[in-house]
Amino acid sequence: MKQSMQAATRREQKEVTRDRLVNAAMALFARKGIVNTTTADVAKSIRMSHGVVFLHFPTRDDLVIAVIDEFGRRLATEFRQAFERDLGLRAVLHAHLRVLAEFEPFYARLVTEAPMLPPKVRSTLMMLHAAVSYEIFMALERERKAGRARKIERPLLFNTWIGLVHHYLVNRDVFAAGNSVIAEQGDVLVNHFMTLVKP
Repeated sequence: MKQSMQAATRREQKEVTRDRLVNAAMALFARKGIVNTTTADVAKSIRMSHGVVFLHFPTRDDLVIAVIDEFGRRLATEFRQAFERDLGLRAVLHAHLRVLAEFEPFYARLVTEAPMLPPKVRSTLMMLHAAVSYEIFMALERERKAGRARKIERPLLFNTWIGLVHHYLVNRDVFAAGNSVIAEQGDVLVNHFMTLVKP
């Protein structure tokens, strides 16, 4: 019994350490950039030895992917809640923006630096985008069946939405002057996009 309790405590401690590393990495990626942040930077920021990072993440790419996965988990939760309430396209777009706003500094870096990231990391981002694309398309289909939207092919639908969002994120200094571009421009983006899908 005592051994199982100790094992459970070790597992919990390991999870806490892993979460601290992921959160520290996300903060540093947002501030310094993903390309410019080393695993040593992450360890130093939370006063851990560099070796601890590699106990949890064998490679730097694994750490970056863990940060993207954390973002993806939050996004999946938000979408699940939207679909449980059977919300329309407008609400699903707002759900997407809520999560982007929560992770905006990191996500803006991810979008900006994506072409410089290793294929394994880019592939993780593409899988995340594929999941978002599906959720938005399913919401559009519900709108279309109700006569409130026209038929748009899934790739074009998603690429139009994400292209619009990414343009504002990458140029947030122009659109939000140091503030959250999602907070300042989110309604504008959703309203504009909804005009594009009207029948």
